[in-house]
Amino acid sequence: MTATHRGSINAFVTHARHVPSVQRSAFAAAGREAVAGRAVILETCHRVEVYVGNPDAVPRLLQVLPQGGRALTGERAVRHVMSVAVGRDSVVLGEDQVLHQLRISFDEARAGGTLDTTLERLFTLALRAGRVARSWRRGPTRSLADVALESIERRVGPVRGRPVLIVGAGMMGRLAARAAIAAGASVAVANRSTEAAATLAAACGARTEAFDPGARIGAFAGVMVALSGPWLIGSRTIEALTENATALVDLSVPAAVPAALVAPLGDRFVTADALALGEAERTPLDGAATRLDALADRSAAEFLVWLKGRDGRAVAAALVQRADLERTTELDALWRRLPDLEPHARREIEEMTRHFAERLLREPLERLGRDSDGQDGRTIRDIFAL
Repeated sequence: MTATHRGSINAFVTHARHVPSVQRSAFAAAGREAVAGRAVILETCHRVEVYVGNPDAVPRLLQVLPQGGRALTGERAVRHVMSVAVGRDSVVLGEDQVLHQLRISFDEARAGGTLDTTLERLFTLALRAGRVARSWRRGPTRSLADVALESIERRVGPVRGRPVLIVGAGMMGRLAARAAIAAGASVAVANRSTEAAATLAAACGARTEAFDPGARIGAFAGVMVALSGPWLIGSRTIEALTENATALVDLSVPAAVPAALVAPLGDRFVTADALALGEAERTPLDGAATRLDALADRSAAEFLVWLKGRDGRAVAAALVQRADLERTTELDALWRRLPDLEPHARREIEEMTRHFAERLLREPLERLGRDSDGQDGRTIRDIFAL
């Protein structure tokens, strides 16, 4: 990783393609401790990413970054966040969920009141690019739940007219229920909270099922699990899943399905990470993908132009402040030497010195406005010790 400086963008990226979910979860916890709130931390089913503008946190994040994770800086980090925002780096091209999660992560970071202004600008532009990308979409939206259902159908055949169980009533559970109903399945919903299961079932025209269905689970063609904790099931449910042809996809991160089921189910069991790996191989570089790449490139370029201009503006502001401080200091010394000076004479002298300072600074400030590579800014900082 190249050297960093204050105001640069640093991204620490872990993805299901290279880092297992357990290590991603551990990195999320360690990353939060390392940055102490001064970062944007994005957590999705398939990724944990930490973005910082303060280089002080970089060594600590490098220490906790797991094997397979990537440390990006500068333009590479900027281009990556734009790619994530427009949906180019998602399992489902242009999916809505990652943009929603990015917005939540950004809002949480800003709520702390300590977010670097450079990160604020970056994520404001990224969210705008994400909205533009979604405005191009035609036809029904797709989500990870659609990919999960397709995975089930590859194992058991079409689910139209067949029972499918959704375990979980959160956002992903709702998406899974919607996907199964759109495919013509007969849907049942189970959840720790029977009230939440009933609410989701009523909203989508499904029925409810027990959180631990027992032998009845063997009648389902497929099961999609989307929980924020373990799926607590007994031996009868485990035996029924093992003995029947039911396909099971665990969309939970970390995994919710008991470890005792993994080996017996074999190819009938699919994790969220496996979906990411499989779908990535099938995503074509078609017209939509190319268009999203171009949008990400334009948005990244816009941010980098702003960043260069911000550096020049910061130097200009510091130069003006330094000149005004020096002018005020000299005037204060003059007033002490000439305590009887008339008020109108003081005003004339102040105006003359202000006009003189503005004339002296005009050329340096104009050069800073044209400073495309930062060389003039560095020179002025050195000369005036800014």
